[in-house]
Amino acid sequence: MEDKFDYILIDSPPVLAVTDAQILSTIADGVIMVVASGQTAKEMSQKAKELLLKVKANILGVILTKVEIRTGKSYNSKYGYAYYYYYNEDGDKVKKKKSGLDKLKRKGA
Repeated sequence: MEDKFDYILIDSPPVLAVTDAQILSTIADGVIMVVASGQTAKEMSQKAKELLLKVKANILGVILTKVEIRTGKSYNSKYGYAYYYYYNEDGDKVKKKKSGLDKLKRKGA
């Protein structure tokens, strides 16, 4: 399939449920973890990461889903600042502002 497609995405069951994700990660170029905000406990996410790293998975990043966007009464805008975190080569967590502003359509805004 690599000859026909630039990107191939493989969906798997949750890491903690079965070993499918760990096995698939050994043949994939990279792994993107998907974490549900407000549903996935921090400890569960950390354990999933540990299990993937145990099999030498190349974790490319995390997608955070189900994020609640709140609007303040004093600030009414359809633009939001997006931030992301990454770990540098020393393993230190670094907060970096995402380049540009993302248009976020908010309810009632």
